[in-house]
Amino acid sequence: MPKQQSIDCYLKILQENPYNSGTAKQVCTSAISTFNASKELDKSLYDLYVEKSGINPKTMNKLKNIGKKLLILNEKDRREVINGLPPSWSAIDELFGLKPQEVHTGVKRGDITKSLSVRKSREYKKKVLYPHKFALDGEKGKWGYKQEILFNIARPEEVMINADLLNNLKDEIRQVCGKYGVKVQDATEKGMASLRKQEREEKSLFWKMILSKELDQRWFNSTKEEVRKQFNIKTLQELIESPIRTFTGFLNKSVDNKDMFWEKFGQSYIAKLQMLSEINEDTAQRYNYRRKLEQVFADPKSRHLTIWNNLVLKNSGYIKNV
Repeated sequence: MPKQQSIDCYLKILQENPYNSGTAKQVCTSAISTFNASKELDKSLYDLYVEKSGINPKTMNKLKNIGKKLLILNEKDRREVINGLPPSWSAIDELFGLKPQEVHTGVKRGDITKSLSVRKSREYKKKVLYPHKFALDGEKGKWGYKQEILFNIARPEEVMINADLLNNLKDEIRQVCGKYGVKVQDATEKGMASLRKQEREEKSLFWKMILSKELDQRWFNSTKEEVRKQFNIKTLQELIESPIRTFTGFLNKSVDNKDMFWEKFGQSYIAKLQMLSEINEDTAQRYNYRRKLEQVFADPKSRHLTIWNNLVLKNSGYIKNV
């Protein structure tokens, strides 16, 4: 009799927290309860519980998986995750194809929100699972922003448009473009080559700012005097703007071994390569820097750096929201 009461208790939780039409909290409550049932009940009773639930066994397995992963998190993190999830069973199922800590990170960073659709949840999961495939952009379609010119807007010579009308036109076009996720860019006298150079300059400054945050003045002040003399680096600014060989040599001398380099300075190294891949005037050299980035991102041990790179680009607007 107690066993039947246990089954009825779990079934009541399912009934009161409909997984397919409830809130995110209700979905998670049913998921956790289902996982607990799988642990508390023996196999025959759990099978009876699944049968009486009226829910497809495959769906019950997915609920159980969500519950299992939620319970891996501590109570505080679990509460944050549940409060940040979209109210969609299918979206939550997609997101929990990730590790629970990755879901928590996504919620904390604002990548996972209540408004995330099933499709966007699936895309986000793929970006986290296979980050090296999504860090792609640039001149060869790699490294963070890839764009295609869809239309040109031309003014016939006989049509005159004053500055006010031009601004009005731009505002109206921008509003329409915003609905479709595309953007308006001003034409320049130097044309698209100049625009590309301007974009590279802006992006190199952005990565320089990121690098300055990774290597701050307090850290530089703590470096050894003999290391600074060896590389003839007197200031933090000189280190940030130094050639890549000098830069990596300086950082290598600041740690005890190679493993510590990647742990302590991996993000700084990525930021430096990204900066150089934009600021260098030589197209071949820019490609070489991007090849180095690609090699780092392709290494399974560097997956955390790829995720970091993607999140930095996404949060800055260089990659569209997942």
